[in-house]
Amino acid sequence: MKKPLKRIMIVLAAFVIAAAVLLGSFVYITRYKTSEADTARSEDGKYEAVLQAVGEPGWPFGSAPGRLVLKEEGEMISKTDIEIANDGGPVSKKNWRVIWGEDHVEILLSGGEQYDELVTMYYDGGVESRQLTTYYGSEIDSVSGNAAEGTETGEPEADSGLFPGEQEITAGYKAVYGFCSGSADDPEVYFGAKESSSRCILSEDEDTVEYLTYSGRSQNEKCGLYVRYLNKKNADGTWDNTDGTIVDIYAYVYESGDVVSSGKTQWEDAGSDAYREVTEEES
Repeated sequence: MKKPLKRIMIVLAAFVIAAAVLLGSFVYITRYKTSEADTARSEDGKYEAVLQAVGEPGWPFGSAPGRLVLKEEGEMISKTDIEIANDGGPVSKKNWRVIWGEDHVEILLSGGEQYDELVTMYYDGGVESRQLTTYYGSEIDSVSGNAAEGTETGEPEADSGLFPGEQEITAGYKAVYGFCSGSADDPEVYFGAKESSSRCILSEDEDTVEYLTYSGRSQNEKCGLYVRYLNKKNADGTWDNTDGTIVDIYAYVYESGDVVSSGKTQWEDAGSDAYREVTEEES
């Protein structure tokens, strides 16, 4: 009896190990595996921009995560995470256009389901990004000089916004950021492939990052919803903005400008009485 039982235990253990290996491989491939989609070099060969795909697009038609890396003579200067909204398609060389400048490189990111995004990576390590009002700006001779039509400087008109809802979303970020941090400073808001992939950093250290993301309007259309996440960084300092732990969910009331904490740490939680009152959600 002991030998058959031992054999069964060995078979079960082997099955569990095999299943764990397969699951680990699946998670690595779909979320963390990094592959090079394309590279571009400056005319003098000193600088190199690299477009990377990170993991797989969200199933079935989600955005594709990626990363931009800027190198000087083979040494990394800076890197920044990106998203490409292209109907479930992977990050590829079709999604970017590179223009080299004297002190920076401009990278135009495009996708079938997003406005163009302009990422500027400076040779001193600085990185800036902003949403444009164009789609696949392949005919633009100078991205920064033609980001908005009808302006001599290339900057968007003050009352136009970079895309529909940008000003309203940014106002909500500022209000929630002030509510959480107690600061009256304007936060730096990153707009990715689309509105729902925007974010705002609250705090950051070597191990963790705490940030806000916009999650659309409440069901009664009277509030903008913002989620506060806490995330652990990877060994290389990067982090996955889809893998954080919810700290709280806030409602930004459009009419009054007030911010109301829900106390939620899961979407299915009931939330505070004040939160349910302003969003008109049922308990």
